[in-house]
Amino acid sequence: MDKSLQKRITAFEHWCYRRMLKVSWKDKVKNTEVLSTMTEKEPQFYKNIARQKMAYAGHVLRGSSGLNALLIMEGKISGVKARGRPRRAWTDDLKHWTDLRNYSELKRTAEDRTIWNALARQPST
Repeated sequence: MDKSLQKRITAFEHWCYRRMLKVSWKDKVKNTEVLSTMTEKEPQFYKNIARQKMAYAGHVLRGSSGLNALLIMEGKISGVKARGRPRRAWTDDLKHWTDLRNYSELKRTAEDRTIWNALARQPST
């Protein structure tokens, strides 16, 4: 989930709020005014997605979901690499949100539920 996707999600959230409030796109109403009308301080969709992704990742990294999900997350794909920039991996978001350096630190942190749940509640987006 890169910056462009984050922008698209927040734009969709603002669009939804404007539809609920029946604010036309022609009206010059700022997003902050729409959020204050909705009693929101900031957009929440992206944070909720990140929180759910962190919670599920902790579940998978601890091995609670079974071996297949863990193998998919850790597994390597055989074959020829594609040209160009490598695609963003699922764990890249987790490392970014938790400020951990590598996958082994991520996995060791996920084993302690209390620490991981605290990290999952407040992902640094």
